[in-house]
Amino acid sequence: MRRSSRCVRRARITNENSFRRYSSIIRVKPRRFGKECSETSDRILADIGVVQRQVGKSDLLRLRELRREQVQHFSFTTAVPRHKPPFPRLLLSRNTDHEVETVAESVVRLVVEPDGELASFLPGQYVHLGVPGTDQRRSYSFANPPSVTDRLSFYVKVLEAGAMSEYVSGRAKPGDEMPITGPFGHFYLRPPVRPIIMVAGGTGLAPMLSMFDHIEQSGGTDQPIRLLYGANTPGELFALDRIARDTLPLTTELAVVAGAPGWDGHVGHVTELLRSEHVAGGDVDAYLCGPPPMIEAAETWLLGNGVEGARIHAEKFLPS
Repeated sequence: MRRSSRCVRRARITNENSFRRYSSIIRVKPRRFGKECSETSDRILADIGVVQRQVGKSDLLRLRELRREQVQHFSFTTAVPRHKPPFPRLLLSRNTDHEVETVAESVVRLVVEPDGELASFLPGQYVHLGVPGTDQRRSYSFANPPSVTDRLSFYVKVLEAGAMSEYVSGRAKPGDEMPITGPFGHFYLRPPVRPIIMVAGGTGLAPMLSMFDHIEQSGGTDQPIRLLYGANTPGELFALDRIARDTLPLTTELAVVAGAPGWDGHVGHVTELLRSEHVAGGDVDAYLCGPPPMIEAAETWLLGNGVEGARIHAEKFLPS
């Protein structure tokens, strides 16, 4: 499950060089809906007024240009959200069927079929899934592309004391009802206009699979893509057939923390695979998804090797 976040994040522009870092101005992740969401919208308008008073007219023109650049990101997708980002739409549906498949030593693939209309999402975004028989919910990224709306795929890391882990390991049965809320998140695929580097740890591979499928369905790309994918042991690696595709200019490197007989790949943390030739002097888009220590190590390395913070997109996964 992802790290919780404050409902409203205020962007305070302190100097002229802060524009790209705060090009979104305001990011909102409502945790409740109804009255609180309405109050949140009022606070957003007030915050934008504060930002406008802090900068001059020429500065505002630059902010508008950056905003238009962001809007262009969505023209690349085949499933553009009906709502204006970043306001997510609430979807509550009941699944008429599901599938549970063990795909690695501690990873389960969960497939559900919503019985209602699904809100459009971007490749890389996530939803909250309610755990049947409980009042708990967990967050999982789509592993399917936005074009697939009748069968949704998610990957669950099985833990000893996890609420969803206990469900998929023993209680799951066809016809179970599972509420879905979302989509959420600012971690999504941007247009592939420069080389791409991805670092995934464990089930952090899931949103990358959605991105790969979407690029392929959108006509492919000439930009090289490098995926660095790691897990604790070789037995925890999954979806290797989905990343061994020749329809994309994709190069994959694998790493495990603890090796095993017959393993001839890298032994160590996946971030150790990062090399200067991967980042083309900083002119790359980076996508990071996995546990917080991996994200922090990769971000530090990328920033130290010339990649702008605005081109580093990250999503932290936490045990659930």
